Amino acid sequence: MRGLRALNAAFALSQFFRTCLAVMAPELQHDLSLSPAGFGALSSCFFLAFAFAQVPVGVAFDRYGVGAPTRVLLALGVVSALLFALAPSGATAMLAQLGLGLACAPVFMGLMHHASATLPPHRYVAFIGRANALGMVGALLATAPLGWAVHAVGWRVPIALAALCMLGACVGVWRQVRDHGHADARVEAPFAMLAASARLLAVPAMWTLIPLCVAMAAGTAFRNAWGGPYLADVFGLQAGARGMALTVLSLGGFCTALLLPWLMRRTSLKRTVLGWLALSLAAGTALAAWPALGLAPDLALLTLLGTVGMLHPLVMAHGRELVAPALRGRGLGLLNSFVFLGSALAAWAFGLIADAGQRAQWTPAASYGAIFGCAAALVLAGLLPYAFSPRPTMVDRPS
Repeated sequence: MRGLRALNAAFALSQFFRTCLAVMAPELQHDLSLSPAGFGALSSCFFLAFAFAQVPVGVAFDRYGVGAPTRVLLALGVVSALLFALAPSGATAMLAQLGLGLACAPVFMGLMHHASATLPPHRYVAFIGRANALGMVGALLATAPLGWAVHAVGWRVPIALAALCMLGACVGVWRQVRDHGHADARVEAPFAMLAASARLLAVPAMWTLIPLCVAMAAGTAFRNAWGGPYLADVFGLQAGARGMALTVLSLGGFCTALLLPWLMRRTSLKRTVLGWLALSLAAGTALAAWPALGLAPDLALLTLLGTVGMLHPLVMAHGRELVAPALRGRGLGLLNSFVFLGSALAAWAFGLIADAGQRAQWTPAASYGAIFGCAAALVLAGLLPYAFSPRPTMVDRPS
């Protein structure tokens, strides 16, 4: 349990780095001379690195355990966070974001993998749900507290302090997580392990989950990047007020992370996911139709849309039943790669839509209406295949 707590603390820090750009977006665009498309590219760098690291990290987990790969990449994160704090240009900031994406890539998957190896299946989803909620503390720190800090001292000082916290997380994982991988995986050649990861794509049931993994970006892209620009451009909120508004999004995610396991115990995992997807789809559709209805109603809808990303642990729990124990690191890595590839592509695509709206002289509300329409279409594209996914059994057993 000490190892799980150390990974949970590192996950909270990962959530901070995923979320912080949303609050700082206008200041970053000004200081680094970034257009909307440039900001979209900057925010996508983190998630691209995160996505492409998932399968290699999953291979490393199966072969060496969670501890060693995680502490190595967290050490890279310390250097990358300092580079981001000192970045003189957009190009340097993008390089730093790539490093931070690699650093944060193993943390939640490592937490899920370590919990999968140490907890019985019927306790797994409840634990990961609680861990997901605790991790949201990092996202909360990246909202109002960060907004106040940016208003008072700029964005570079808080990022430098976060680099010191990354160092603390690295030391915690080094001291507390001492696993050694799976015996069957240790005798496999690395190329054979990668080939086994690729063969998971031939499992038809995986393709009922993969579109949903991508679709979760419809919510996380706003909590992690585009919520701040939306609130600034459409409602004119400054850094402190944006931070307060984005706190509502993170609190919504925190409450949803606690609520979903409770709902799952009273219905089932699959019904819970499908029901929540329907709610998020309705919120995205309403925002597409009324992107400037008013701060209070649109913030409520944005919060509901953002909670689609909190389905992540439930989808991973569903996916773990589709692969053998020796392949679980790679199976989780494969699904996680699509989660964060979706985040990267959504952040980039939303930037292109905003840039196109700016060139066409659309109003900010019209531009964000198109962005929300794209987000709603993503949710629908994830919901339809998931309706045909096999029903999980182990994780639906009562505790």
